[in-house]
Amino acid sequence: MTSSDVLDTAQTWMKKCKCAKTWEVSGEKWYPRRLLDLQDLRANRHDLRNARVRLVESAECPGLQTTSSGGHRFRSRRQDDRYVTLSHCWGKPGPGVTPLRMTFDTERRFKTEGIGLQELPKTFRDAVIFASRLDKVGFIWIDSLCIRQPLSSAPDQMQDWFEQSRYMGTVYQKGFLNISATASSDGNGGLFFDRRAEHPWETIIDLSYPPLKLSESDSIYRCMLIDQFSWKNLVEQAPVNRRAWVFQERLLAPRVLHFGHDQVAWECCEFQSSESQSGEQLAMTQAKRLKQLTPAFGRMLRETRLLGLPDPDLHLKDLYTYELWKNVVETYSQLQLTKFTDKLVALAGVARLFQESLFRPDPRQTYVAGLWSTHLESQLLWSVNETYKNNTGVYDNPARRRPEGGPSFSWASIDSPYGVTYGDVTDYGSRSDTSGELLFKAVDHSIGLADPKNPFGMVTAGRLLLAPRHLRRIELYKLPVSSSLPFAFRLKIEPQPKRPQQFKNFQLDAPDSDVDIFRADAQMYCMPAAYGERTVIKREQYLYCLLLKYEGSVSFTASGSGRKEGRYRAFRRVGIAKISDCTDEWGQDMLKEEVTKEIICLC
Repeated sequence: MTSSDVLDTAQTWMKKCKCAKTWEVSGEKWYPRRLLDLQDLRANRHDLRNARVRLVESAECPGLQTTSSGGHRFRSRRQDDRYVTLSHCWGKPGPGVTPLRMTFDTERRFKTEGIGLQELPKTFRDAVIFASRLDKVGFIWIDSLCIRQPLSSAPDQMQDWFEQSRYMGTVYQKGFLNISATASSDGNGGLFFDRRAEHPWETIIDLSYPPLKLSESDSIYRCMLIDQFSWKNLVEQAPVNRRAWVFQERLLAPRVLHFGHDQVAWECCEFQSSESQSGEQLAMTQAKRLKQLTPAFGRMLRETRLLGLPDPDLHLKDLYTYELWKNVVETYSQLQLTKFTDKLVALAGVARLFQESLFRPDPRQTYVAGLWSTHLESQLLWSVNETYKNNTGVYDNPARRRPEGGPSFSWASIDSPYGVTYGDVTDYGSRSDTSGELLFKAVDHSIGLADPKNPFGMVTAGRLLLAPRHLRRIELYKLPVSSSLPFAFRLKIEPQPKRPQQFKNFQLDAPDSDVDIFRADAQMYCMPAAYGERTVIKREQYLYCLLLKYEGSVSFTASGSGRKEGRYRAFRRVGIAKISDCTDEWGQDMLKEEVTKEIICLC
């Protein structure tokens, strides 16, 4: 796979695609604060031995003129004024190796002397050379070279990272093209790989099938071969697309050129294609595409999930936008992060897009650590996905609790390779009998932000006041290995019946991390939350309950909703239960026997 071959193919796709048409017209353009200038490479493209890329401040770059709009908007006098972005895997540097990055120590040199091509990791080197050959592209944005990388958590070290992370989503949204080092697992992999001779691309074959022979001329059939897993193997499961940060880069960029293990592929809002399969062929095997953030796509997702059952929430404002968010979270939650403090900030650009463009304007709607304040109660009923190893029926939940990612009531606090299932967003209305379906109310919330100017970014703390109708003390315990399920709980009552009711249908969020919940002195509670699924008749619905561990008391600062400041009993969410009257006998009624008017705090 050579640069020239790829360039010709990419130019064909770019001419067909209209997703970056703003670069085709004159006028103001949005630029990141810093870029790598490719002018030297473009001027010396036939002899790159001494060529260098230079870090430039957009506001100081010759040919870019600030406008009255201010901020990041410029008017260009350059012919090569387009910028592209790069998605890549950082990888782990070898022993004693310091990765090339922009810091306080290197920033001045990057701006004055520039960076020689041989100094760049292979992936960066391939990317800047390829970008310089694209028509009218004069800049490339690479995160580690355009954002000052913090060497500690000191405020002066973190300041630029916080400032630039506010605009991370916009950097990719406004770019002319995203170059993705899709098949490279680190900076040394590069963009270009050898073609694999064992993977032929012929898709039209003549097939002889005698049993259907009607005459001598009917024995040969012309057929098209379509590999239904080609896109999954080439793109979805490639190293770079297992990175959580790359998810929003790929989702928000107007178009992505994937450099795969043996071919390139194209992805934009209009079509997908690869060198071996056309967009039409790929469409035959793909029911959905990642880059579809429209109400129509949200409706398709929801109707597919409901399997044709009547939708009880058609009255809900932004119903299909919530379905899109559900799909985003469930996909994103399976991806990998090096620093788990990035869990929310790596999705911040997508969250901002939902708030500012996809949801209809609502001044009351706020972002709550990965959830949305409207219909918040239903979104708290997320669950961690489990699986069974090797089809043996052995329960497997390797999830870990990562409090640096978010508060326990948010899915962002969990690290699981299987991801989470987001709560089905509803207001518990529209049905003829909705009385008693929702058994608690979200009263108020307070979210601490690492960067107060980025409500979608990294969180330092989160507190959520709830007013439950019922809150029952329980005992949680492990079952014998021979049991089909690993855990159970029962009501903590005195005296304990000889044969107490066991509840087994529940999922713990992170049993290998939350080892304290099995201690004899652990104060565990079950909070009946709501009935569901809403597509079934009420008498057949489960009772969903949050499983909580008492953690002491905390103070709460009012957010302006009228709730008085004070101290509240604090709880950590540790799981969710589904109680059925059919299998758990009178379990639903038992859990609702006691009524409370207490306000509690989830942290």
